Amino acid sequence: MLRVALRRISQRRDRSGPAFRRDRSRERRGDAMIEKKDDVRAGSATSVAGDRHRGLQGRLTDAIVSGALAPGTRLDERDLAVALDAQAAEVLRALDRLAAIGLVAVRRDGTRWVTALDGDRARDVVALFGDVWIGSVRRTMTVLHADDLAYLDELVDDVALAVRWRDGAAFGRGLRALAVAFARIEGNTERAELVGNLGTLLACVARRAGSVFDWSDVRAAVAGIAVVLPGRDAAAMRAALMTLFDDVLPGIVDRAVAPTRPLAAAS
Repeated sequence: MLRVALRRISQRRDRSGPAFRRDRSRERRGDAMIEKKDDVRAGSATSVAGDRHRGLQGRLTDAIVSGALAPGTRLDERDLAVALDAQAAEVLRALDRLAAIGLVAVRRDGTRWVTALDGDRARDVVALFGDVWIGSVRRTMTVLHADDLAYLDELVDDVALAVRWRDGAAFGRGLRALAVAFARIEGNTERAELVGNLGTLLACVARRAGSVFDWSDVRAAVAGIAVVLPGRDAAAMRAALMTLFDDVLPGIVDRAVAPTRPLAAAS
């Protein structure tokens, strides 16, 4: 069963459409634009074992965010090891990392389960993600170069495309990528890691709440971000982000966690 669920991830990627398949050359170009401000990433050397571990973690993350591993699913490291063609110890390390992020819950008996985000936790994720991102705006907007601005503009376009397609998961992933880019341009690797982890949870929230999105309000909020970005006005960008995270997204979460439609069961 787990093997089938994980296999669906690569199949979904193939069917996701050109709007959401950022090619590798574009991704490398974006990294080149901001690596001068990201000393840790620019100067690090990764081992084969480290790459393998991150690959396992990435595949498990995709399975959880996409819903292939649904909320409340028990995660047995031996079954996952077979499904992923990996060692059980490697899978355990990846699950522990996902537990630190909040995607996996570890119970008292030591078993691991896909986290079911309840209403309070979903609201906290949205609020904290917004706060951390907004915290980087003042410094980031003052140091933007033309190439940085061009890359951020591409990421905003990705978010807008997700809204046009009414794809909650792609919308959440797009916001994550945009917020991480802000933090990296700022040169704050700790903020980039934090907002990246929160963004993964936000993508889960967005996917599960997708059918109750008020897309017109979301579209207007994203358009506001696109309008103020070229002006490099920190106050205007903060206001645009506050509209999204204080006014628009909390209402979506509230509708998603209504008694008639619990977030953990949404698809």
